[in-house]
Amino acid sequence: MNTGLKKIDVVGLLDNSKITKFHVQLIFWSFLIMVVDGFDLQAIGYVAPSLIKAWQVSRASFGTAFSAGLVGMMIGATQGGTLGDRWGRKRTVLAGAVCFGLFTLVTAFATGLNGLIALRFLAGIGLGCAVPNAIALNTEYAPKKYRATLVTVMFLGYTIGAAMGGAAALLIPRFGWQSVFVIGGIAPLVVALLCYFFLPESVRFQVLRQGAIEQARAQMRKWFPHAGITDESVLEVKEEVRSGMSLPHLFKEKRAPFTVLLWICFIANLITLHFIANWLPTVIESTGVPLQRAVIVTSLFQVGGTFGGIIISRLLDRGSLKPLVAFFGLAAVTIASIGKFSNSEVMLEVIVFAAGLFVVGTQFGLNALAGSSYPTFIRATGVGWALGIGRIGSILGPVIGGILIALKLPLPQIFLYGAIPMLVGCMSAFLLLRLRSEAIRRGENLTVVAGSH
Repeated sequence: MNTGLKKIDVVGLLDNSKITKFHVQLIFWSFLIMVVDGFDLQAIGYVAPSLIKAWQVSRASFGTAFSAGLVGMMIGATQGGTLGDRWGRKRTVLAGAVCFGLFTLVTAFATGLNGLIALRFLAGIGLGCAVPNAIALNTEYAPKKYRATLVTVMFLGYTIGAAMGGAAALLIPRFGWQSVFVIGGIAPLVVALLCYFFLPESVRFQVLRQGAIEQARAQMRKWFPHAGITDESVLEVKEEVRSGMSLPHLFKEKRAPFTVLLWICFIANLITLHFIANWLPTVIESTGVPLQRAVIVTSLFQVGGTFGGIIISRLLDRGSLKPLVAFFGLAAVTIASIGKFSNSEVMLEVIVFAAGLFVVGTQFGLNALAGSSYPTFIRATGVGWALGIGRIGSILGPVIGGILIALKLPLPQIFLYGAIPMLVGCMSAFLLLRLRSEAIRRGENLTVVAGSH
């Protein structure tokens, strides 16, 4: 009889814990994964002006190269999320890092646009696998009142990595464009090797999916020594694992409206985010600004996002979705203002910084929301499909930018069009807020509609 054994509520223990040395270590290794991930994704945007000149291709035709990695990410995120719920968060993160590291390294040897497109697509699959599982892993260990904040701190590595691409681009005049891809390829392989030894697997996943009770118990006893866990303790995760494929469960138990609105928010935000991130250096350079200066101005977009991510996550940890609605609206205003200040160096820097704060900050908020909105058995699938479907926006953003540039529209008009998706996102976020409020009034379990667990 096991009636006398001490039962440990794993979810309750993790949700109510303080931030410990373990959380700091987890964030550190996850942060490094996101740094190399963000660097690799944005490297093509910083290298694009040099490749356009070296290969004598048009700016508009380069939109396909921007989108190739994003198509790969869409496939990687959706399938990687499902694999993460089946094989484990850690294993899928590491497999993704090795994949995008190897193909990014090979990209340094590309000799033409077609080869570049193929390699960016393959690297994108690895990029897509890593992100949703890193979000799921950190969500499942983070204390409840700091969940959005810790996921955002982890994901800040993504933004910092993207901004570091701008610094690496400064090596191009001396070492050539290949140097950016060499750095972007070797770094993920080194980080993956280190994370193999130091990145933990999710205890929730181990208990629910693998039944690895002894391993999970040993890990919990090491990481939370004051919880009184012994060799005889019974670890409990009070959630059910539903049978069948993971994807259909995103639409069951009243999750369908939430899932659809979340996907719309992801698509809308990523259209604008990748339109700006990929085309801003080229657009600014076309006005006569030196390339190095254009790269620095574009880096401010990612720097602003760092501050925006911290701000929105602290607000979301208070339990309301109102900050998400506000960030979408303010993002629309700042994006629409970029073209109006292109002739003023100082004002352009201020507006690009503010646009990054709200656009990239919104993406941080969406990532945290997706990670906390689904139960353990489909969490990586939920995050992966939100990110994967959102990549439709990532793909459309650069293509739409290429079309607008090919039409030779005035800069103010180009950025005015770029603000429209943020208005769509603002309305969808408002509907999410209404959905959550109505669920609270009905006394429903928020884990199936807005993620309080």
